[in-house]
This record gives sequence, C-alpha cells and structure tokens, in this order.
Amino acid sequence: MKSGLLRGLLAMAGVAFISMSPAQAQQQFITVLTGGTSGVYYPMGVALSQIYGKAMPDAKASVQSTKASVENMNLLQAGRGEIAFTLGDTLSDAWKGTEEAGFKSPLKKLRGVAAIYPNYIQIVASADSGIKTLADLKGKRISVGAPKSGTELNARAIFKAAGMTYSDFSKVEYLPFGESVELMKNRQLDATLQSAGLGVASLRDLATSVKIVVV
Repeated sequence: MKSGLLRGLLAMAGVAFISMSPAQAQQQFITVLTGGTSGVYYPMGVALSQIYGKAMPDAKASVQSTKASVENMNLLQAGRGEIAFTLGDTLSDAWKGTEEAGFKSPLKKLRGVAAIYPNYIQIVASADSGIKTLADLKGKRISVGAPKSGTELNARAIFKAAGMTYSDFSKVEYLPFGESVELMKNRQLDATLQSAGLGVASLRDLATSVKIVVV
C-alpha cells in the first residue's frame, strides 16, 4: 500500500515540465519551481520535494516560490531550476516563443513530465458588488494576477473573447492570489481572477471572511 502510493505520487512528480543538464544531475540539486505561497503550486511543490528527498537521499531538494507559470518556464530554460509547475497554455506559448506572453524566443530545453490536476479559471466577486456575469465587471475594480503570469494571460484571453479589455474596468491590479484576497477583504477590490486548482487556499480564505459570488 505504502510503496504503491509513493509510485503514484512519483508518477505525477512535476505537474509540468523538466529540464536537467548532465552537470546538474551529477550535482544532484533538485529545485522545484512553484508559485505564490497562497496558491496550489507551492504546497504541491513542498510535497514533491519531500518525495524526491526520500527517493534520492543523496540529492538536495528545495522549493522556490516564484511568480508561477511564465517565470518558471524562463527559469527552467536558464538552468535555474530542475522541475516546475505551469499551465498547459503557458507551456505552448513558451515552446513557440510567444513574445506577448513573456517569452523572447522559443524555449526548446523544456520537457513535459506529467499532468496532475485540472486547472480552473475562477472569477470571484464580493456579494455586495452586484457582479454576477462577466459583463457586470465593467466599471469595477479587479485583480488579474501577477504581471505576465499564467493567470494574467488567461485573464486577457477571457476578456478578449468577451469583447472586453482592461480599459473597461475602473481599476486593474496585477497581484498574486494572496494579495488580491487581502484587498478584497479590505473592500479595495470588487473581484479577483485566479487560475488554480479547485480548493485553492486563497479563495477558501476569502470565502471565510466575506460573502462571495463565483462569476
């Protein structure tokens, strides 16, 4: 039972993509690139590093908090990490070298490892904001994630499909999940867009503090 669980977790190891050079392999350093501490990537990265540490006792496994998907891909390409979490569409942009997504050239050192969980783009508003649909976001204050993060790129794509741009909002903040939630608690934001797995800690925290609406 125990070994079976370990194999299952190791099969999932590295939700996204890995790039390791022979020199890095000999040194046996494993840096897991994650995201903000209030998101899903970070706690999963901590668990992943512990698995690597037990399976490879001679290796030094560590976890690095980052701005998530886009930064992770650039760090991997630069050799500043061994394994990282990212969104699938971010990987596609990285492989193609989509400049508007934050990649100056194609990142061809990346290799896929596994997909661990489905990701959901969650738009959450305070209940007293009057927001119930995407159209209701016009004229409101919103956080779209850290600049050039996978979440922010998702936000641009969603609003473009809805015929909207950032100029439709009264205020746009580019903040990580946790900071977005704090501003909503303080009534300084009306809504936040977060691309993460279901049950992400930041939104659970928000729901326990203020009444929310999932748009």
